[in-house]
Amino acid sequence: MDIQQLYKLYINDVYRYLLSLCKDESTAEDLTQDTFMKAYLALESSPANALKSWLIKIAYHTFIDYTRRSKKVSFEEPEYFTNIPNGETTETVYERLLLKQDLYQKIDQLKPLQRKAIVLCDLQGYSYKEASSLLSIKENTLKTHIFRGRGKLRQLYKKGSV
Repeated sequence: MDIQQLYKLYINDVYRYLLSLCKDESTAEDLTQDTFMKAYLALESSPANALKSWLIKIAYHTFIDYTRRSKKVSFEEPEYFTNIPNGETTETVYERLLLKQDLYQKIDQLKPLQRKAIVLCDLQGYSYKEASSLLSIKENTLKTHIFRGRGKLRQLYKKGSV
C-alpha cells in the first residue's frame, strides 16, 4: 500500500486520535501531518496486516515528542527575578526548582486520573468537592485516586533515593 492510500484510509482516525490527546485543532493538524511524514519514511518496514495500529503508534510517539519539546522552554515574568526573597541564594532557588521539576516528572508517571486529582488538590489547592466536580467523578472516587497516586509517588521517591 502506498502513502496516498494509507492517508485516504486513516487520516480521520489519526486526526481524531491526536485531537483527543492535545485538545487543540491546529496542533492536531500539525501532528497529523508529522505522523504521515514519519509513516512515509518508515513505510517499507510497516506491518502489512496492522497498518492502522502502526499509524496510531506513530501518532502517539509524535504527540509525546511534541509535548516534550514544548515543556523544555519556560518563560518567567520579570517579577520572578526581582522577587527572590532576601537571604536566599541563587543556588537554593535553583535547588527548589530542581525539586519541583523532579516532582512534576514523577507526577507525569502516574495514571491520568491520579495525576489530575493530585494536581488539582495538592498543587492547586482545590477542595475534594471542587476537584471531584471538575473531574466529574464522585468525591470518594477522587479520594481513592489521590490515595493511590500519593502511594505511587512515595514508591517513585523511594526508588529514586536507593
